[in-house]
Amino acid sequence: MIGWSDSVPGVWFDADPELEATEEGLRFLTVLRERAEAGAWPCDPDDTYASFAVFENRTELLVTLDLWDPVSASDAHIVTVGAFFTGLRLIGGEFHDQLYTLECPPETLIEQSGSPEFLAERAADWFTAMLALPVLRKDFIVDGRVVNRQWVLARTGRQLASEFRVEPGDPVGRTVQVRGEVGGT
Repeated sequence: MIGWSDSVPGVWFDADPELEATEEGLRFLTVLRERAEAGAWPCDPDDTYASFAVFENRTELLVTLDLWDPVSASDAHIVTVGAFFTGLRLIGGEFHDQLYTLECPPETLIEQSGSPEFLAERAADWFTAMLALPVLRKDFIVDGRVVNRQWVLARTGRQLASEFRVEPGDPVGRTVQVRGEVGGT
């Protein structure tokens, strides 16, 4: 299909070549991919993906970005953010890590209307902002070794991910900034 890649590593917003996109979807993806290539994003193209998924009872183009902890040795997954493109509308936020349902906390919400090119530009700006989210990793240490890790938004403390359940009062041994700038976006 024209416009889709053939699942080649290193392609921004790669997609299954069997899927057929609309003309608007192809225009959106072209601009988004150009912006990703030119943007020097601090992630790998393989951290992005384009697919079709059900949104508001219709199958729509979905573009996603996985955010990882580049500091820890395990390169742990922190959160997936993504947006649905409906032709004239873009709506996105975080995705549940297991159910893959759209969640829209205010720190990661995007909702815009406009042409495919305009929405691709807004999506690229939004993905750039998501890559700059200030994220802290809290290491829970017992007897000198890390027994649990939790990733939180620096400004709000809202949990994004954890290795195991974190109970109130669990002692934090150290806090490490892993993404973005605490004073930044």
